[in-house]
Amino acid sequence: MKKIYQVAIAGGLVASTFVVTQQVFSADPPTQSAFVPVVPCRLLDTRPSTQVGPRSTPLGPTEALPVAVWGTNGNCNIPSTATGIAMNVTAVGGTQPSFLTLWPTDATQRPETSNLNWVPGSAPSPNKVDVKLAANGKFSVFNVAGTVDVVADVVGYYEPVAPGPVGPQGPAGPLGVVTIVTEPIAIALNSTGTGTNGSNIANCPAGMRVIAGGVENPIGQALNTRSSRPQPASGTNPTGWFGDVRSPDNATAGQTATVYALCVLATS
Repeated sequence: MKKIYQVAIAGGLVASTFVVTQQVFSADPPTQSAFVPVVPCRLLDTRPSTQVGPRSTPLGPTEALPVAVWGTNGNCNIPSTATGIAMNVTAVGGTQPSFLTLWPTDATQRPETSNLNWVPGSAPSPNKVDVKLAANGKFSVFNVAGTVDVVADVVGYYEPVAPGPVGPQGPAGPLGVVTIVTEPIAIALNSTGTGTNGSNIANCPAGMRVIAGGVENPIGQALNTRSSRPQPASGTNPTGWFGDVRSPDNATAGQTATVYALCVLATS
């Protein structure tokens, strides 16, 4: 069965072999999110004198605190469509050298990373942190050593957006659009029954000329390409590609090779 493909080429074609293969891609692209800035709001403050949120005591050593984001929490109201959160996170009054790690609560394990570091006696230590939210709209905060109060101020969130439309095709290169034409080469026993052979021509569509071509063997078969050339062989503007394959012993009748032609507009 004849097949035709089109490929945009920017610049000249430099290739001695061109293999036509089929590729399968997932129909579901990765989820895209857009940043939505908000008027800063305090989501969490564990200090008892300025408490915001459900916690009024510092985080202890190796403690992980789940923090709810979706809906009304602390002084914030974040929609359930949010996939991530952007915050300024501050560590206050740490009693030992330590760090905080923030991550989605439903992750299989806590990442071996730090978002914020401090030493005892240091001034409140802030840092900008973006963190993905779990499927239930939560993230967790982990403190590795000593005790420390945590303040989290939300400055925005991320929510899914549909991908934009495909943009217009860019300008064609010197060769314009290359059309790839393929034709099968049926392999049959020769007249003496001592080997197999087959040939065919991949012809360019009307108004096009061939710039390259070749022969692809069937998978697992080692055929001899007896001829692979423009068609017709003489002339300045061939319009197809001829392929002829032979095998003296190891190819099976009924297999199919492929001849292909790379075609551009005759005026290119």
